[in-house]
Order: sequence, then C-alpha cells, then structure tokens
Amino acid sequence: MMTSVTDEYVAALRAMLTRDEEYDRLSANLQARDGARSGNVISALAGMALFTAARRRFPDGWTNADVVRLVAQARVRFGDVTGDIDTQVAEGTLRGALGDAAAAENLDKAAMSIAVPALLSVLLDQQGISGATEIDAFLADVRPLADAWLARQQL
Repeated sequence: MMTSVTDEYVAALRAMLTRDEEYDRLSANLQARDGARSGNVISALAGMALFTAARRRFPDGWTNADVVRLVAQARVRFGDVTGDIDTQVAEGTLRGALGDAAAAENLDKAAMSIAVPALLSVLLDQQGISGATEIDAFLADVRPLADAWLARQQL
C-alpha cells in the first residue's frame, strides 16, 4: 500500500509546531488508522520540515557555533533544564538537515523525536513563520518533499 502525506498528517504536524493540545489526539488517531506507517509519515514530514527550515535559515552556510547556538536557543525556549533535549543528538540532527549526513548517523530516534520539534520551533520563529497562514504556507512547501521521500523509500 502506497504511503503518502495526507491532510491529517499535515494537521498533526501543524498541531505539533504550534504546541496545540490536539497533537496527541491527532497522532493517536493516525496511529490507530495507519499503524506503524503513521510513524514513517510523520517522521518524513517533520524531517523535511527541519531540512527546509534549516536550509532557509542558513542559505549561505553554517558554522559549528551556529548549530550550538540554535540548539541552546531551543533548550531555553522549551525550558529544558533537565536535559530532555539531548544536546549532541539535537546538534547532530541539525547538522544532518544542513547536509552533514554523517553527523546524523546512528542517533537515537527517540531523542531525535524530542529534538526536532524544538529545533523547528526556533528555526521557524527566526524566519518569522509563526501565524497560521505562514505555517500553512511553509507546510505546503514541505508536503511534496515528504511525499517524494516516502515514494523513494517504497521502491
């Protein structure tokens, strides 16, 4: 069965990005409907969102200091005083989105799932993408990238 990004997945990611309490319900509904595939779709969508936001934020290249600073900003924004956002995983995830594939290899998937929303939040805020209209436009750009990635994975 072909897996693709549906409106429901976009709504779930929108809820995650806006820290809407509906995210848990939407995610549970997708899990109940699509089973394990739901994790693949939301991961592809969130991953392409991070890829797009990171490359738009750093169009002319990035430094290690840029990565460290952005991860620190994400930790502060989410009040992460207990280390829920694994700094090394977040930095590796961001470096991977910026083109350093080796940095993202063998990272803990659970830790990445905590880091990605925090990184996205900061990246989108830095680009002035915060309102519903801006987020919807951003997700409209991301959706075909996630669909293309999922299609390649199914070959």
